[in-house]
Amino acid sequence: MKVFKYILLGVNILFVLAGMYIAFTYADAGALRNIILIFTAAFLVLNCGNYYYFRKRFIGFTNEICKSTEKILQGESIRELQNQETLTSKIVTELEKVENILKYQYAESEKEKSELQGMISEITHQIKTPVSNIQMYHEMLLSPDTTTAEAQEFLRIIQQQLGRLEFLLETLIKASRLENDMIQLEMENSRIVDTLAVAVNNVIQKAEKKKIDILVECRTSIQIMHDTKWTAEAVENLLDNAIKYTPKNGKIELSVAAGEMYTEIKVKDNGKGIEAAHINDIFKRFYREKDVSKTEGLGLGLYLTRTIIVSQGGYVTVHSSPGKGSCFTICLPNHISI
Repeated sequence: MKVFKYILLGVNILFVLAGMYIAFTYADAGALRNIILIFTAAFLVLNCGNYYYFRKRFIGFTNEICKSTEKILQGESIRELQNQETLTSKIVTELEKVENILKYQYAESEKEKSELQGMISEITHQIKTPVSNIQMYHEMLLSPDTTTAEAQEFLRIIQQQLGRLEFLLETLIKASRLENDMIQLEMENSRIVDTLAVAVNNVIQKAEKKKIDILVECRTSIQIMHDTKWTAEAVENLLDNAIKYTPKNGKIELSVAAGEMYTEIKVKDNGKGIEAAHINDIFKRFYREKDVSKTEGLGLGLYLTRTIIVSQGGYVTVHSSPGKGSCFTICLPNHISI
């Protein structure tokens, strides 16, 4: 504004001086000289008037923008300034867009903060329980009244709780590394049956203890682009979940079907099933239904499975009915860009 003012003032001074020079140098007649002087003076007055007029308009415009900005920051309505064919209205509309973006970012930040606090609280609880058990059984183990049989049992429980802690930390590290792209997926076009074999072998002992049959149906010719190690872990988590919630002498069906765009890997069981109200919650970190709180688990398996599959461009669905079992479906794309 100041630069514009000085430029305009300089132009006017130069024009006035040029007019006076012409008037006194080249004008012979007194009347002509007077006309030039009057014209020069009029031009000077007109430009000074224009300067002060536009200066006043500019100051009013900036004041209005500042007031509107202040109202927006205070959460007040400025609808009377919107939907008008004026520059002020357009700027106010853009300011409101910025306000909405900032509000959304703030809400997302608060949501992430709340989720982080909840996750830290849950992790603390998950770690505190086995640590407390280890401490308690260690103190009982040191007691002089503890028999040899009791000492062996206490050591077994301590080892079990240490295994639980190790599993928790390993799962958290895996999930964190996947979420933050710290793991480079090694995608290769390989047979899916080999990946399933790894997953089944890792859970077969648990299934045999409960006399649960795992039936596998997969053509050896089916090949897709996938990370064999992480996909095997995702399938293993689904199988492990099915074994936990399927009663003894139950059955788990593991099948693969190649479609036009996706290859589906289904894990179907005849276990307790899932309530419809909890379907959208089962993939959350540490989520466990109240009626299965006594069952071994940390509520991270399904969360990790979804994270692994989504990282490969796929998705996971589930269909379940209480008392009739569940069917989890992993869908991996047949063609992806590496």
